[in-house]
Amino acid sequence: MKSIMKTTKALSLAIVPALLFGGMAVNANAAQDVNRCGQSELKMNKGSYDVNRVGAVIGYDYCEYKFYAKKGQKVSAKLVGSQDLYPVLYGSNSPDISENPVTLSKTGTQTIRVLQPRNQARASNTPKPYYLTVTIK
Repeated sequence: MKSIMKTTKALSLAIVPALLFGGMAVNANAAQDVNRCGQSELKMNKGSYDVNRVGAVIGYDYCEYKFYAKKGQKVSAKLVGSQDLYPVLYGSNSPDISENPVTLSKTGTQTIRVLQPRNQARASNTPKPYYLTVTIK
C-alpha cells in the first residue's frame, strides 16, 4: 500500500506541473489570438444585422469567428484592409462570402475564417490588418 502511495505521489508531482504549464501555454495562445483577431464570438445587438471585428492575419494563420444562425438566413461579409485577405464561411465548400451573400443550409453554429491564399502566406510573415463587417439577415 505504501508503494502505491509513493508512486501516486511521484506521478502527481510529475504530471501536475506539466498540466499547469501546458494549460498556461494554451491560455497564452488563446490570449494572443484574442489580441490579434478580436473576440471570436459574433453576437448581434437586438435589432441589428451587423457586427464588426478588427484583426490581423499573419502568414498561414487565420482569424476565426463563430455565430449561431438558422437555416435560410443569409450571411455576407465586407473586409477592408489588405487585398490578399478574404472571409470564407468555413465548411464543406468554404465559399468566399465577400462577393455574394450565402444562404445557410442548416441551423446551428457557423464559422467564418479570415485568411489569405497560400502563396501570399508563404511570401510574407508581416501582419495584415483588416476591418470585418459581418451581416446576417
